[in-house]
Amino acid sequence: MDSEFGDPFENEVEEGGSFSFISSLNGTLCVVDCSEEMLVKDSETGVSRAVLALEAIKATYCNKLISGSLDHLGVILCGTDTKTNDYDGIHVLLPLDTPDKNCVEVLQKTSNEFTAGKFQFGRGQVYSPYHLLWTCNSIFTSCVKKLGTRLVMIFTNVSEPHNLDAKTRQLATTKARDMSELGITISIIPLPTLDGSQFDVEKFYSALVPDHEVTNPTNDIEDLSMRVHRRESKVRMTASINFVVNPELTIGVQCCNLFGEPAAKHINLCSKTNQPVVTVSSVVRETDRSVLLPHEVYKSCKFGSETVIFSKDDVEQMKVRSDKGIYLIGFRPAGDIKFHHVAGKSTFIRPSETVFNGSTDFFVALLTRLQAREKVGLVHCVPREGTPGYIGALIPQLEERDEDNEQIRPMGFHLIRLPFADDIRKLNYEPSIEPNPAQVDAAKSLILKLKAKQFSANLLDNPEVMQFNKTLEAIALEKDRIEETEDSTKPDVESMNKRAGKEMSKFNDVAFPAGYSIPDECKKPDYKRVITLVQNRNREGTLAKVSVADLKLYCQGVRLKVPSSAKKGDLVDAVKKFLG
Repeated sequence: MDSEFGDPFENEVEEGGSFSFISSLNGTLCVVDCSEEMLVKDSETGVSRAVLALEAIKATYCNKLISGSLDHLGVILCGTDTKTNDYDGIHVLLPLDTPDKNCVEVLQKTSNEFTAGKFQFGRGQVYSPYHLLWTCNSIFTSCVKKLGTRLVMIFTNVSEPHNLDAKTRQLATTKARDMSELGITISIIPLPTLDGSQFDVEKFYSALVPDHEVTNPTNDIEDLSMRVHRRESKVRMTASINFVVNPELTIGVQCCNLFGEPAAKHINLCSKTNQPVVTVSSVVRETDRSVLLPHEVYKSCKFGSETVIFSKDDVEQMKVRSDKGIYLIGFRPAGDIKFHHVAGKSTFIRPSETVFNGSTDFFVALLTRLQAREKVGLVHCVPREGTPGYIGALIPQLEERDEDNEQIRPMGFHLIRLPFADDIRKLNYEPSIEPNPAQVDAAKSLILKLKAKQFSANLLDNPEVMQFNKTLEAIALEKDRIEETEDSTKPDVESMNKRAGKEMSKFNDVAFPAGYSIPDECKKPDYKRVITLVQNRNREGTLAKVSVADLKLYCQGVRLKVPSSAKKGDLVDAVKKFLG
């Protein structure tokens, strides 16, 4: 069992059996339809649908570039006069590769040209959907990197391509089916039509994507960028493993990470040549210093007065208690799982049809019944060979969509690791001062007055994180100026005084009556006084007369790192060196 509560499915490089490693590198091709309907500017916003799609794609490129992601992105324009290959109307604007600054500049330039009515690639050219899918398939096939997921996103407001005959329709449908068998997903992102009618996927695109999601078109760039992000990120998975319900029933599931930091890769370099250092370890015989082969190395353990010898195979077999997989144990009420029972990051589980057909049907039936009965599943999870595994809980989660029919939460189970009894500690808290009834009533009145009727944390952005992202974007794109971020978390003092001015005054009078003094332990450290004192004493040459408490407080105020066990002489020397 792992000594730390990390992700048990992370960094697996095993193939075959009931567990297989899935590459975390994703490949996405964004296809923008350049038909006449896509290039007409909207009467309200003045922005064409093609520009809207290009701006959303540019935002995706910027996010990948800022985060340092190694995912591959590419952009294809269809319906153009120019062509990259032998097929008319299909132009590869950006090849499938890791995003960089030049890609963002190309997208910005193309968007500006479309806005100005300049179309260097032409417009309104008839193209074949079959040739478009064939181009996407060939791009993924020629990619030298191993991609975990491959996605084609088509931006269009045309329900049915022009001049589409029965033969072309059949060829495109067959090609889409072949791509699906190869693991390439096709997703349609509909944009608003010119006449305001509903985008009808049943005319053509439902044949390409049988399990399509019907969403409402949008004219908002931020909303469209968020939809692109959801489509592009929801297909991530890290592993595929067997879910053993009973000895006679086994289904396949996929393990996904909904969040988490990317694994950092460290390479040791030689200080002289700056070349990677290769570490080679050998076991030598103590008598003649000769190198032992792996099968000649044994381990031993002393039992009483005898020493028992174990070979390497014996040690490996002792580690294996059960085959790798997820084994269902039973069910418990959902209320038995408390918040403090989550020991580490969870893993999201969803069905997989790659190994066992019918896994999705049983998975959905199990999930819906557990959700209806407010139950959770208890499982024994063995993520890989040589580990005893752990006891976990399967928390059901139903699919949730917003008003535009965009998926907010996917359907599946959250697999959380449950702690052992000695992992849970009881903390002893010092008794606090209990408020009197008058203070409680005043606080309740104040809270009711300041309570927002419709509030969501998603409405507020963290200003520090936003400014940090703006700085990274400016560095990555080599901008001359960093954009300032508006702080939406600052309180509206004027509005608060207007709504709850009387309640705030009453609460201050009740909680902090006349003559109230703040306890010393609640007061903030007076860094300004201590810094001035130390600087004056250092200038006068009497720094040794400053107390140890003030010296430590000064080091804390100026962020001077000193050992917690430092004596007065060490503190004086450190401060003198810091002040020069």
